[in-house]
Amino acid sequence: MTELYGTEEYGELSKDVKYDIEQFKDPYVVGAMIHRLVEERKLTNTMLRDIHKKLNKLTQLMEKQGIDTREALLSEQDEKILEFVRGAGKACAEEVQAAFEYKGKNAASARLNALVKDGFLAKTRVGRKVYFLTR
Repeated sequence: MTELYGTEEYGELSKDVKYDIEQFKDPYVVGAMIHRLVEERKLTNTMLRDIHKKLNKLTQLMEKQGIDTREALLSEQDEKILEFVRGAGKACAEEVQAAFEYKGKNAASARLNALVKDGFLAKTRVGRKVYFLTR
């Protein structure tokens, strides 16, 4: 890799940075930038609020039709794992690894922990093993 520092090209590239640094010393420039950031944040918050309202409406419509909205958001693999745990009553990562032919226990454990985090499963420790149970 060629050294850029000290070359004419570096001088040209650094002019913009030097100009920006000088501009940041002006309190009006900094104030204008902060104002733009605040306005952008207001727009983002408004947009997120609208998305949240629409998502709530969709959830309510799905629930009226008897669709379990939580399970509708699961991947096919996670649904299969959830059904496996329901059928067995409880399962550990090794059992899920064997049933779903994962190469390692970590992959199964990660999927199970994600289901715990999302509220689909609970976990409990028995000795050195961790078992996952349906809620």
